[in-house]
Amino acid sequence: MKKISLLMLVLLLAVGASGGYGYYEYVYNAEDEEENTDDTIVSSGNKPIARITPSNPKIQINETISFSGSDSTDSDNDDLTYLWSFEDDSKQYEGISIERNYPDKGEYLVTLVVTDSTGLSDEIETTVLVVEDYHDEQNGNVNGNDGSEDIDIPINNGVISLRIEYSLESASISPFEEDAVTLRLADADGSVIQEESGVGEGDGAWSYTSDDLSSTGNYVFTIETESGSMDYEFIIDVKY
Repeated sequence: MKKISLLMLVLLLAVGASGGYGYYEYVYNAEDEEENTDDTIVSSGNKPIARITPSNPKIQINETISFSGSDSTDSDNDDLTYLWSFEDDSKQYEGISIERNYPDKGEYLVTLVVTDSTGLSDEIETTVLVVEDYHDEQNGNVNGNDGSEDIDIPINNGVISLRIEYSLESASISPFEEDAVTLRLADADGSVIQEESGVGEGDGAWSYTSDDLSSTGNYVFTIETESGSMDYEFIIDVKY
């Protein structure tokens, strides 16, 4: 052990009847000072970065979804706490992850506040879109007396696909009468997406993707008689 010795000579002035002198030896240990240095690492004061996964998810009604804040980071490696808030819910919830269930369609805001052990925090928001797939089955008849039928199809934001399957069967009593109909699909703005005329008995299907469906609201699928009488069956599926 390295030591530095300092010899301090102190002259003591005589006090009283007798006099004399003395000296003191002071030992300074530099290594001891190094050993006493505080090795505690102090946070640099950087706030955490909050992240929510999944971001902007889309789920079905009554589907359970798990939100996580595990992708949140802190450059100082401080301990983190997580506080969740949900639209239409006055409570707040703690934890790195949490499950939610939405019984109604709509868009709902999700907020996460991440706080480190020094009190610094960061906040992030995301929106969950709650949808419900649509399914409908229709059947009936169109003829000269009841010439057309309109079927409303609700189309909301976030639609992925629309599919219409049809089955047509001639219903004329006379074997000499030709049965034919017009099929038409119009969007919520009244623009015709597809139309086929002179359609006879048989099966077929129309399919569309989200790129084809620019407007939202009630689409209208129409079957209209041209001649004779036609029985129809339609299966309509809208998926989100």
